[in-house]
Amino acid sequence: MSGSLDSSVREVADILDISWGRRVDVVVPATDSELVSLVGPAFADMAGIAIRDSDGSGQRVVINRVRASALSDLELRVLLRHEITHVATRDLTSDSAPLWLVEGFADWVAFHGTGLSLRQAAPLLTPDVSALPADFGGSGRDLAYQQAYSIMVYLESRLGERGVVDFFLRHASLSSVAPSVVDVAGWREFLRTSIG
Repeated sequence: MSGSLDSSVREVADILDISWGRRVDVVVPATDSELVSLVGPAFADMAGIAIRDSDGSGQRVVINRVRASALSDLELRVLLRHEITHVATRDLTSDSAPLWLVEGFADWVAFHGTGLSLRQAAPLLTPDVSALPADFGGSGRDLAYQQAYSIMVYLESRLGERGVVDFFLRHASLSSVAPSVVDVAGWREFLRTSIG
């Protein structure tokens, strides 16, 4: 995993072009109870999660050894890049930033340059969207993540790559973000033309 980690840190740094430590500690708990003690029961089923110490002094990526063992090399790279993006941007992100922005951006960085189409990266997507995704904790979690990612791909089609980074940095630092920052009708039309 160390080779994947080093290359993932470099790739995230190249995309973000922001000032951050460019160092990430990764923890792979040996037992399920250790995993739960680090991330909490609500997140123990996820393949990986970026966490911050309660006093704010440090961050790390915690990998679920069972879930991660089933991932392909590409899937592991995407997972690492997603979580590294959270580490890299944590100090620039308001605690109240919407999850569609935070998670969508992390996925956008994670999938950047992989060669996967939107349909391949987000197979649950349909053009039937009427609002920004909000259910990131329930049964609709996977779809919400994929919708959030597709918002960033839509924004890239309008703003370019650097524009997506600037959009994220501008809005993620705010104490609140109006849903109107994304043209939902435009996003819906983009999905219709991109995935049918």
